[in-house]
Amino acid sequence: MSCIACFILVVQDILFARVFQYFPQFCESLSEFVKTYPIFALIYYPLQQHLHCAQPIIQILLTVNRMSCVLMPWKYSQIWKKYMPYIISLVIFSPFLFIWNVIISPKIPVYTFGGFYIGYERIVIWATMSLFMLILRVITIVITAICTFITVLRLTQMSKRLVSSERTLCIASFLISSCFLGTAGAESIFAFQVVRTSTSISYFLLPISWDILNVGTPIVMVMASSQLRKHVFGTFKRSRSNSRVDEGTIVTGF
Repeated sequence: MSCIACFILVVQDILFARVFQYFPQFCESLSEFVKTYPIFALIYYPLQQHLHCAQPIIQILLTVNRMSCVLMPWKYSQIWKKYMPYIISLVIFSPFLFIWNVIISPKIPVYTFGGFYIGYERIVIWATMSLFMLILRVITIVITAICTFITVLRLTQMSKRLVSSERTLCIASFLISSCFLGTAGAESIFAFQVVRTSTSISYFLLPISWDILNVGTPIVMVMASSQLRKHVFGTFKRSRSNSRVDEGTIVTGF
């Protein structure tokens, strides 16, 4: 689920967000398109914020999963399979607790530094996404730290085989938590107005922190999981092998 959320966010950034921000020559025509067809902003912006909220929730579930794996190795798999429908529902619906003000508020293009990004005029003034996201990411970091500490403590009491199999996952949790720490720091700039919003640094740090999180999370997961690496790169190798076989068959037939 984490890789799916990151993939959609990266695609959104490449096709829309970066084009809106970094191609001033298209600013006028694209902003007019957003104004003329408000359905685009009504779908694009809430979906973007929904995925940003889903990422920390997925991270919490991953760290709890790792902790339960070492605390209850004999039955944790059955427990997670039993509650998987509820977990999926939690990931899908819980972000609406944070983005409700985004959904009900009008979406508008916000012009900055030759480009623009899609923002919203808050109907409920105090309910800012920056504050909600900062709170959610801080909670994620705290829960991840606690669960990882318990996991490492339990690993010291296990056999070497189990320790070696789980050590990489703990390192992956630390790396992903570092990515979340960076986004939490960037969110705090907007939430507490550490710097003036008219300066360029605030608009630079937040997208960069999102990029690190969106790109870094799948990379860490692929590096940490040998099964995932075999699935991803094994599929690629099989497809190339099949293509060679097909080519050979065609030549032989002639």
